Amino acid sequence: MADIISIGTGTEPAGRLSAGRLRLVAFTAIAAFMIAGPAAEQIFGVQSPWLRSWTMFSAIGLGVIDASFETRRPDGALVPLDRFEMLGAPRNGKLKWIQNRDELASVIKRLCTVAGQGADIRVRARLGTRSGWQTIHTDAENACAE
Repeated sequence: MADIISIGTGTEPAGRLSAGRLRLVAFTAIAAFMIAGPAAEQIFGVQSPWLRSWTMFSAIGLGVIDASFETRRPDGALVPLDRFEMLGAPRNGKLKWIQNRDELASVIKRLCTVAGQGADIRVRARLGTRSGWQTIHTDAENACAE
């Protein structure tokens, strides 16, 4: 009597997916779903509870003030003013981030005090909001005269 030994050739019946192919299809479907959510909203403007939206840095920087300072020379030229150097403050200290309008007013007052009577310091400041930068101070006027 002869024994027949069957060796598996790894073939699947037609119409069935192997475990490897099933994992590949599942991975592709999940990756497409992850990419489709943000792309649908940001590129096509589609909003759906089924597609996940994506917002980078939704709250970081809100309310923070970006300010630059300049001093006007007698000849009318504006020269950048380094607030850290003028106030003798470390660059990584509290003066690095101006958090609100009151802190901006405090920095301006300190700069004007150090610069002395008759100083002409111009301040350009803007506030970070959800809709973009909002100008809160222009360099049109001498900040020390206020």
